Amino acid sequence: MNELRSEMKAKRSALSTDEVTALSTLITNRVLTLDLKDYNSVFIYRSFKNEVDTNRLIAYFLSQNKKLAYPVIKGDIMVAGAPKTSGENHSKFGTVEPTLYQELNDIDICFVPLIATDKNKNRIGFGKGYYDKFLKTHPCLKIGLCYDFQVVENITPNPWDIPLDIIVTESKIIK
Repeated sequence: MNELRSEMKAKRSALSTDEVTALSTLITNRVLTLDLKDYNSVFIYRSFKNEVDTNRLIAYFLSQNKKLAYPVIKGDIMVAGAPKTSGENHSKFGTVEPTLYQELNDIDICFVPLIATDKNKNRIGFGKGYYDKFLKTHPCLKIGLCYDFQVVENITPNPWDIPLDIIVTESKIIK
């Protein structure tokens, strides 16, 4: 699993800014074809290190008056932080977090970052288990955003791994 994680991180790092932008646009357009209008609260990560760019999705959900929350790391757990102000800081992992936030416990949709996934919607994350712990106590629609090359044939999940409900890539939606 660590070998696959390293391989996928290297492939993602090798993408140019133009490639990330072009592929992220295709992925965002596919997400917007999903029927998400009845979902009110969205937990979404702020992309970094060549992840699928989530900025356009964030702007879209804000324009639809959805409640937005972002991952905030508190020790060994992650919470959904709905920003109270526009202030931001960086977590110990380099991710962007709201400075002042209210914890949001009622989550309808969670966009889950990943390193790799398979057609059965099992995923490999960054290896710290933050999302699996969070998703265990927050039932919601789980959507993974990734590039086609991140979809592999088979991932053997651990007993604590939470599978995704939907995967969206530049060329397909896996439900």
